[in-house]
Amino acid sequence: IFFSFAAVTPSIQGPVSEGSRLLLICSLTHPRGHERFQWKHLDSAPTNSKLAVTTSRNLEGHRSQTGPTLEIPRVSQKDTGTWECSVYG
Repeated sequence: IFFSFAAVTPSIQGPVSEGSRLLLICSLTHPRGHERFQWKHLDSAPTNSKLAVTTSRNLEGHRSQTGPTLEIPRVSQKDTGTWECSVYG
C-alpha cells in the first residue's frame, strides 16, 4: 500500500505582486490518475476558539477550482491567506 502526499507549489517564487497571474499546483507523490481535487481559501480571521472551523471563500471566478491547478488571474488582497488543496479518490 502506497500513501500519497500532496504538496502545493506556486508558479511565482517569493512575494506575489497584486494584479499578477498566479497558479497553485497541487501535486501528489503517488498519483493514480483518477483523483478529484478541491481548493479552499481558509479564513485567516483571528478567533478565540482553538476548535473553530475554518470557512472557505466562494471560489467563483477562479477557473480549475476542482482540478490539480488553481488559477488566480489577477491576485488581489482578498486572495491573501492560506490555500488548501484536498484530494479525494
